[in-house]
Amino acid sequence: MARFRSFAQEHEIKDLYLHGRRFTWSSERAVPTLTRIDRAFASVDWDLMNPDSILQALSSSVSDHAPRHLSLSAAFRPKRRFKFEAFLLNLEGFEEVLTEAWVYDPSIVDPFRRLDALFRNAVEFFQAWGERKVGNIKLKIAMANTLILRFDVAQESRTLTHAEAWLRRTLKLVVLGLASLERTIARQRSRIRWLQEGDANTKLFHAVANGRRTKNYIASVRVGEETVTTQERKNEVFTEAFDRLIGSIHNREYTLNLEALNILCSELE
Repeated sequence: MARFRSFAQEHEIKDLYLHGRRFTWSSERAVPTLTRIDRAFASVDWDLMNPDSILQALSSSVSDHAPRHLSLSAAFRPKRRFKFEAFLLNLEGFEEVLTEAWVYDPSIVDPFRRLDALFRNAVEFFQAWGERKVGNIKLKIAMANTLILRFDVAQESRTLTHAEAWLRRTLKLVVLGLASLERTIARQRSRIRWLQEGDANTKLFHAVANGRRTKNYIASVRVGEETVTTQERKNEVFTEAFDRLIGSIHNREYTLNLEALNILCSELE
């Protein structure tokens, strides 16, 4: 065991997260002893090469151990949704875009549908505005680094012109700013608060982000006699469940006469 621990520490192997089960062995008695003595280990490099892997326990069948099933292609990536990025607040023109986006159809009288319309309009405006204002950060960094490399190679054989030197300095500042912006976005999305400059591309960051995503992944949902596994059907099931929780509009048998109670009407705009 000491040699195994030394091997695990030397090669930095990690215990893969077992999804959906806490124990893998049972004593098979009337009041069973349950433990997790079956484990799967992998290196950090393997974990980064297989970000969509998921480890699950199968039926123990005739054994007292539950065999494990390792899938390398779990459907972790559902349809991308709009996420409001904190850095948008600091961009020039944010308040103007928000004022333009925060509108709704006056014919909508239901306050919940009105709020839904406001959010949907805001999403459309901010998606288009963010794409124009920022664009693809990784692509911009790659393009800037490509140009800087060409200038680096050129100055080995000749002196850069004033315009070329100015552009090279400007591109370095652009890369620095975009890298800081990339860190800010990665920090918000991953909820890793200790993320420092440049840490968004380290193995540690990706390992932590992959681990959090694996733990939050819902492999299946049980609805009555149905076991749902596809992403589309899981979306439908959760939407239906929340619709039932929120309720539906119906005509009330009784109402309150607010005027008779002398309750002033408030402007809710």
